[in-house]
Amino acid sequence: MNVNVYNVIWADDECSTLKKDSSIRKLFDDKNIEVLSYVSTSEELKDAIERYKDRIDAVIVDGNFPKEKVEYVEPTDISGLIHTLSFIELFNSKRDIPFFLYTGRKVMLQEICKNGELDYFVNNNRIIQKGNIIELTEKIIKDIDHIHSVEFMVKKKYQAIIDITKNLDEQCGENIHQFLLDEARDKNFDRAIDLFGKLREILERIQDSCASNEIIPKEVKSLNDFKFFLGKKGFIIKGSNKCFKPKEGIMPLTICHTIGQLIDITQDGSHKRQDLNLHVAEYVSETKSPFLFRTCLYLVLDILRWYKETDDKLIDGTLRPPLYAKYRQG
Repeated sequence: MNVNVYNVIWADDECSTLKKDSSIRKLFDDKNIEVLSYVSTSEELKDAIERYKDRIDAVIVDGNFPKEKVEYVEPTDISGLIHTLSFIELFNSKRDIPFFLYTGRKVMLQEICKNGELDYFVNNNRIIQKGNIIELTEKIIKDIDHIHSVEFMVKKKYQAIIDITKNLDEQCGENIHQFLLDEARDKNFDRAIDLFGKLREILERIQDSCASNEIIPKEVKSLNDFKFFLGKKGFIIKGSNKCFKPKEGIMPLTICHTIGQLIDITQDGSHKRQDLNLHVAEYVSETKSPFLFRTCLYLVLDILRWYKETDDKLIDGTLRPPLYAKYRQG
C-alpha cells in the first residue's frame, strides 16, 4: 500500500535543538512527515526551497528568527519572517506550497505587525502556537492533502471557466464542474448520450447569449444555423437572399473551423440529429474511451473563454454591437 510522505522545510533559529528532539522525530515518523532541511535564517530558507522545489510540500517558519546569520537573535527580531513573506508569492506562483507560522510569540507579532504582514497566515488559518506540535502536524497533513486533491486542482485551474458557465446557466456550470472532476479522476465517460447532450446544452446557452448581446443575429436560431453562420459561406435565410456573416476577426479562425465538427459530434452523440450518422454514442460506449468526449469538452471550454473575452469587450466599449454584417446574395 502506498503511503503519503509529507516533505517539509523548517526555519527556526533553534533548529539544531528541534532536530534533536526525539518526541518531534517520533511524531513526524508516525505521521510520515519528513524534514528535508532545517535552516536557521530566511536566506537559508530561500536557498533550501529552491534546492528542494520539486519535492517540497510545506514550509514551517518561526516568528522570531533572523534573515542572516547573527551571533545573538534579539527577542523582537522578525527580519526572517518579513523576508519570508517577500518570497511566499514567488514560490507559490509555480505551485502551491503552504507556509505555516509556528511561534511562541504570537502576541508580540500581533503588536509589531499591524500593517497586514500576518494576513497570509491569518487568512489561511496557519498560525500555530509553539508547543502544539500535534496541531501543527494535523494542519500540515490536512492542508497538503487538500492542495493535492482533485477538487482543489480543478478549482484552481478552471474556476474562471466554471464561473463563466454558471453566469450563462447554473446547471450548465455544475455540469462543466463535474465533467472536469471526472476527467481529472481519469474516469471513463460511459454515459455517452447524457454527457454529449449536456455539452450540447452548454453550446445552446452560448448561442443564446451571443444572440442576446448581438454577437450573432437573432435569425440564427439553432446550433446548425450557428455552424453555418461561422462558415465561409455564412448563414443564408431560407427563401430569401439575406446572408449573415461575422465581422472579420470577431472569432478566431481556429474556433470557426472546429466548432462545426464539435456541433456535429455533440448533436449526434446526444441523438438529436437523425441526419447525422457518426454513431458517436455507440463508439464511446463500445470503446469505453473518454478521449472523444474530453476533446469536445476542451473545445467547449475554449469557446466559453472566447465568449467571455468578447462579452468583456462589449461591456468596456472596445467592441460595439452588432458584431455581424448582413449581405444580399445574387
